[in-house]
Amino acid sequence: MYFCLNRATAGGGLPLEQFVKLSADAGFPGADVDVSYGVANGAAALRDLYASHKLRFGGWALGDWRSDEAKHADMLAWLRKQAAIAAPLGIDSCCTWIMPSSKLPFLDNWNFHVQRLKPAAQVLADHGLRLGLEFIGPHHLRRANPHEFIHSPGLMLELGAAIGPNVGLLVDVFHCHTANVTWEHLASVPKEKIVLAHFNDAPRIPVAEVHDQKRLLPGEGGIDLRAFLDAVGRTGYAGPVSVEVFSEDLKRLSPAEAAGRAWAATRAFA
Repeated sequence: MYFCLNRATAGGGLPLEQFVKLSADAGFPGADVDVSYGVANGAAALRDLYASHKLRFGGWALGDWRSDEAKHADMLAWLRKQAAIAAPLGIDSCCTWIMPSSKLPFLDNWNFHVQRLKPAAQVLADHGLRLGLEFIGPHHLRRANPHEFIHSPGLMLELGAAIGPNVGLLVDVFHCHTANVTWEHLASVPKEKIVLAHFNDAPRIPVAEVHDQKRLLPGEGGIDLRAFLDAVGRTGYAGPVSVEVFSEDLKRLSPAEAAGRAWAATRAFA
């Protein structure tokens, strides 16, 4: 496994060239990816950009699959172009998040997710790539809508199986913590079903009070991060671990300062 800088932590508004340089200058071994850069400039340009900074590829996000049918069709057309770039470069880390509550009843929401995500998973499968689904744990998001939805790895894997055989998980230590996922449970996930991992920390407060947008840098909170890394490692996963920290304190810093602080906190776990 290797750590990557996530745009939520630092450099969110920067062009990819500047974000990659920011990640390398801070000391990160990798940086999350905007595969659209490769669509615009070619796979070789994307490969060379990361190679010039001696960085490895991190995760990349699935486009907007929740909007109307026309936008969904546009997303799929763009995904075909992205997948054609990602596949030869080995960037097998496309992911999206699944909200843990909805205005739709559970079964209707399940069917909506299958209907919308199955075509995307098939596009990725056609290129030998996977799709990772992120379960979201914070209690306040489970209560944000009338109907609770999936917020655990087990049920998310079942949803993934209904979508396609190449669908797995994005495992975020923050959501494992807020969903009370045991490390033994996490370690039992099949290797091929972990597509990406996220790394951060949470305040030392009751789990039910933890807020999704108030995260800490690794080592600043109360999560047993070494146990998380051990559990993920026991699955056989050896891919990117993206350092994703939603923090108002970091937003007040310059991108270079925020990235530097993030690596200073993370390197103790490298």
